[in-house]
Amino acid sequence: MKDTIKMVISHFFIITVCVMTTIGLCNIFLPGFHGYDRFFPLHMLFIGASTALPSFLFYFRKEPTRGQFLLRVVLHFFCIITVVLGEGYFLKWFESIAEMAVVTAIVLLVYLTVWIITRLSSSKVEQGINEALKNFNGDGGKE
Repeated sequence: MKDTIKMVISHFFIITVCVMTTIGLCNIFLPGFHGYDRFFPLHMLFIGASTALPSFLFYFRKEPTRGQFLLRVVLHFFCIITVVLGEGYFLKWFESIAEMAVVTAIVLLVYLTVWIITRLSSSKVEQGINEALKNFNGDGGKE
């Protein structure tokens, strides 16, 4: 559970930075993309927190099967898209289907970016653990 809590906190920071970056780029490159009010940074922190919480779906007591893991990935994505579109609706981030589609595309881009960053980070940790185990077992990685 401790690792899952660390992952959720990490996701909060990654999500918040990715969303802020993506919104900033949209403001620069998409004509007609509207600016945001002074509460926007707080909204982003709220979005970061509320979309990091569904990461607890990836807490497993036992190693999941591939199907169980993929099901949770799909549920996780739909939880996030529901939260963001719901909050976006109430905060008036979009007024049309086209604007909602842009927000959805941003969510997908951020979701994929967070997934890639998390996977790369996990891979690096796994490699470090494997190296440490090889050294601990005395073979030093030699075959």
